[in-house]
Amino acid sequence: MAEKSSKTIDNSNILRIAANIVDAGDQEVVQLLLELQQKLNDAPSNAAQKLRHDAFELGLLDVCFSTLLNSDYKEVDGKWNSVAKIVELVCDICSVLQPDQDQDQANQFEQAVLYAAEVLLKVANIVHKDVHQSKAQSMEIRIEVTRAFRIVLDGMIWLVSAHSWLALFVLQAKSYIALLMSGENDTASTIISIITNFISIRPGICKELQEDDINNIMDELIYKLTTTNEIVIASTITRLLLTIIEDNSNISLTLYERYKGLKQLVNRWIGRGFDNALKQFIYILDSGSAKSAHEYRINHAATIIQSAFKGYKERKKLKSAQQAMTKLQQKIRKRVQDKIAKRIQDKEVEVAKRERDIRKRKDMLKSKERQLQALNAIPAAKMAEYFTKSEMLAATKIQSVWRGLVARRKFKIESENLRQWRAARTIQRCARKFLDRLRSRKLQAAAKESLMPPGLDDQRRTELMTIVEKFKKQHSEVERSQEEIEEMLYDIEDILTHYWSFLPNWRRKQYEMDALVARIETETELLNEAPSLSEVQPEDLEKFTCYSQPIVRKAQEEVQADLKALEEPWWKHLGGDSDSDDDDLFPEFPKLRN
Repeated sequence: MAEKSSKTIDNSNILRIAANIVDAGDQEVVQLLLELQQKLNDAPSNAAQKLRHDAFELGLLDVCFSTLLNSDYKEVDGKWNSVAKIVELVCDICSVLQPDQDQDQANQFEQAVLYAAEVLLKVANIVHKDVHQSKAQSMEIRIEVTRAFRIVLDGMIWLVSAHSWLALFVLQAKSYIALLMSGENDTASTIISIITNFISIRPGICKELQEDDINNIMDELIYKLTTTNEIVIASTITRLLLTIIEDNSNISLTLYERYKGLKQLVNRWIGRGFDNALKQFIYILDSGSAKSAHEYRINHAATIIQSAFKGYKERKKLKSAQQAMTKLQQKIRKRVQDKIAKRIQDKEVEVAKRERDIRKRKDMLKSKERQLQALNAIPAAKMAEYFTKSEMLAATKIQSVWRGLVARRKFKIESENLRQWRAARTIQRCARKFLDRLRSRKLQAAAKESLMPPGLDDQRRTELMTIVEKFKKQHSEVERSQEEIEEMLYDIEDILTHYWSFLPNWRRKQYEMDALVARIETETELLNEAPSLSEVQPEDLEKFTCYSQPIVRKAQEEVQADLKALEEPWWKHLGGDSDSDDDDLFPEFPKLRN
C-alpha cells in the first residue's frame, strides 16, 4: 500500500507540473522543469521508469526541447546550471524510451530520441559559443559555462549509451562537425573524446560511416594535431586516430595516400610523453597498414625487452666482475698479510732458536765449570781411576744407544717379513681351497656322466610304452556321480573351514612355543657360563635379575667379535681357517708371536 500511495503522489506531482507549465512564463517553466527533475531523482527505483514514461506522454519532453532552443540562458535563474539540469532531465527521460512490440510506439520513441540528439547538438554549439565569449569575463562565469558544456556532451554520451544507433547519426550530423571544427583548446579534448566513447559503445562504427563523413572527421583531427601546441590535445588525437584505425583497418591506407608529409609535421611531438602511440602512428603513415604497425609494435617491444635483458646481463656481469675484483683484492691483501705474518713468525723462531743455542752454550759452560770444580776436589792419585770410569760409562751409553737402534731396525724388518709370510700363507690357503672346489665339481660331473643310462633302442622303448599303458589302465579315473562329487565338495569345505578356524590359535601357540624354547636355550647357556659362588661379583648378579640380560650379553659378544674382526689384517678376511696356530709355522720368530 505504501508503494501505491507513493506512485500516486509522484504521478499527481507530474500532472500538477504539466498543468502549470501550460500557463507559465519562461522563468516559471524553467523552475517547473527543475522541480520535475528533482522529483524524478527522488522517486523510488521501482516506480521511476513509469514516472518517466508518464512525463513523456504528457509532452514534458517537448517542453524541455523548446526551453533549451528558445530560452535566453542569460536571463534564466541559475543560468548555465539550469541548462545543465534540463539536459540531464532530457537524457533521463530518453534513456527509458525503449521500443516495445507496438510499431507505432517504437517509431514515436525513435523520433523523440533522434530529435533529442539533434537538440543536444544545437545546445552544445550554443554553449560552446558562450564558452568562447566568456574568456573576456570573470573566471567564475568561464568555469560555469565550461562545466555546462561538458555536462551537455556527457548527456550526449549518456543518450548514445542507451541508444547505440544514435552514434552514427551524431557523427554524421553537421552540428557535430561544426563543433569539432570550432573547438578551442579548453574544450577540444572533451569534443574529441566523444568519438572514442562512441567507438567503445558501438564497435565497428567507423566502418558504417560514409567515406565523406570519415574524411571530414580525419581532416579536422589531422589539422588540430598539426596546428595545436597543447600536449594533452595532441596525445588525445593520436590515441583517437589509432583507435579509429583499429576499428576500421582500411583507414590506414587512406592516411598513407591522403596525408603525404604528415610524418614530418608530427615528428615535433617526439619526446613529449606519448612516444609509443606516436611511433606506432608514424609507422602506419610509413607502411600504410595497421597490420604492419602491429608487427612493428611487437618487434619494437621485443627489441626493448632484448635491450633490457642484455643490459641486465651486462650489469650482472659488471657486478660479478666487481665482486670478483673485490675478492681478488681481499685475497691479495690476505696473502700479503700472511707473508708478513710468516716473516715475523720466522724471525721470532729464529730469535728463539738463537736464544736456545746461547742458553745451551751457557749451560754447557756451567757444566764444564762444575766438572772442573769436581776435578779440583779429586786427589791426584785417584785421577786415573776417575777418567777410566768415565770412559767406561761413556762407552756403555754409546753401545746401549747403538744396540737399541740396531734392534729397532731388525724388529721392523722382521715384523714386515712376518706380516708378508702370514699374508702369503693365507693367499695360498684360499687358492688351494678354490682349486679343491673346482676339482670336486669336475669329479661330480664325471660321476654323473658315468651313471647316466645308455640310449634307448626300439625294443626298450616298446617295453616302456607297454608298462606305461598298463599303469594307466590300473590307475584310471573312477567315474563318480554328481551327488558323490557334491558330497565330496561339502566334506572338503568342512575340512577347510575346520582348518582355517583353528589355524590362528595353532600359529599363536607355535610362536609362543618357539619363543619359550629360545628363552630356555638362552638362559641355559647363561647358567652354564655363570661363575661359581665364590667368584660372583655384583655385576654378575645383575645379569640374572632381568630377562633382557641374556640378550644384552649376546649382543655385547657379537659387537666384540665384530670389533675384533675389524682389527684383523685384510688378508685374514679372504677365507679359510684363520684361527689356526701360527707359532708352529714360524719357529724362527719366537720374539714376534702375538
